[in-house]
Amino acid sequence: MIKMIISDLDGTLLSFDNKVHDNDINAIHAALQQGIDFCLASGRKDLDIQAVAKIIGGNKFHRISQNGAFVFSSDNHELHRTSFEPAIAKKLYERIIGEDVVTILSTIDREYVEVKDEVIRKIEERLFSQIEEERELKAKIGKSIHTSKIIINGAENTIRQLQQELIETFPNELDTFISESKILDVMPKNISKGNAIKILMENVGLSPNEIACIGDSYNDIPMFQLTKNSFAMSTAHPDVKREANFIVETVAEAIEQILTSSKVRS
Repeated sequence: MIKMIISDLDGTLLSFDNKVHDNDINAIHAALQQGIDFCLASGRKDLDIQAVAKIIGGNKFHRISQNGAFVFSSDNHELHRTSFEPAIAKKLYERIIGEDVVTILSTIDREYVEVKDEVIRKIEERLFSQIEEERELKAKIGKSIHTSKIIINGAENTIRQLQQELIETFPNELDTFISESKILDVMPKNISKGNAIKILMENVGLSPNEIACIGDSYNDIPMFQLTKNSFAMSTAHPDVKREANFIVETVAEAIEQILTSSKVRS
């Protein structure tokens, strides 16, 4: 029987304008009332995930932020924390900053750029906190700024080419995920939503057939690969949908299947 549901945010539970549909909220509460735990898993920082939890109405959610760099249990106990080695973070930043892309450095609770412009302000509209301008960003990497994720915004072809170059140049230092069509997330090695869920499952004593995962992007594939109870949004890229066992229109539809259908129960 399913004992925990893990949901992605952007493109899955959260709309482009940072809203959660009432039907999805009601479905989540229906699952909670039946004793099913809920986890919010995202490439966003933890402050954003906490903000979404408040929208849903409740604070008893497990949280996986920045694609698995940070894991918190529902009682707010930190289960995992990872950042880049300072020297690697600086090398990566130096390699990326000359490209025709927007580069944002993220820590557990803040995001930084060297210069804020209209592009950055547009990006901020989708966030629950402001991106900070830090003119001495490069010098502060590994000192006052401990980088857990590098976010690259650019043309799709550009970020895919850059993704391949980074993988080839730093094969043992990083993992990368296309989180949206024009966004590349660069993470420390072995950081993924899948590995984060393994940490969470071990903490709460669950097996893969007792969880269900819902998502829409490439960074959700590692969690799809953990369980047969995997749901991709109908709007997802075909490559992502191929990795899931079920296709749904909404989170509410996935939860309804989880609560009523025997084919997603062990």
